[in-house]
Amino acid sequence: MKTAKKGWVCIIIIIFIMIGIPDVRAQQDYDNPLINGTGFFLSTGQARTFYQGYSLTLMFVNNNANKGWVQLKLNKTVVKSATISPDEIIYYNITSNDTNETVILYFKVSGMYSGEDTHIVTFSPVYQYYNPDLPEPTALPTTYPVNSGNSSGSNNTCTDATPIPGLKIILTTLILGLCSIWFWKISIIK
Repeated sequence: MKTAKKGWVCIIIIIFIMIGIPDVRAQQDYDNPLINGTGFFLSTGQARTFYQGYSLTLMFVNNNANKGWVQLKLNKTVVKSATISPDEIIYYNITSNDTNETVILYFKVSGMYSGEDTHIVTFSPVYQYYNPDLPEPTALPTTYPVNSGNSSGSNNTCTDATPIPGLKIILTTLILGLCSIWFWKISIIK
């Protein structure tokens, strides 16, 4: 009779752990953003790629460098188009469960500059959070700017090795579940 109670206790513990995974995962997404406050710049016509298929393209900057136009794309489909000015903040949100609005991308226009040949816009800080409706993020090839000091030759790309959010939680749950089953089996044998 004692072993049956231990078995049920193990099963109940596993169920509670499995139910708790989505809530912990959602909280971890904001604690560990995919992109955490970095900055970058774009020239007119350039695009910057982000995790999960997002990209931001600088379409136009006027000659006074006080207005511009950007397009945010998801897998080559425009999901947001916005006019920008210095110190403006751009958000991209998704609505989950028809009630909760979640910020996925956050950009602050930190500067706009106009030159003879090209116009440049700087974005800082930039944040990207995990979108649960899309596939897991993979490493991005990131190009170094010309003035970055990278003297490695013709190969100007590197791999950003940001870990996948939530992986530790899933592995911990799996290990706890396997240990519970193992203890349950041992208690039946004794």
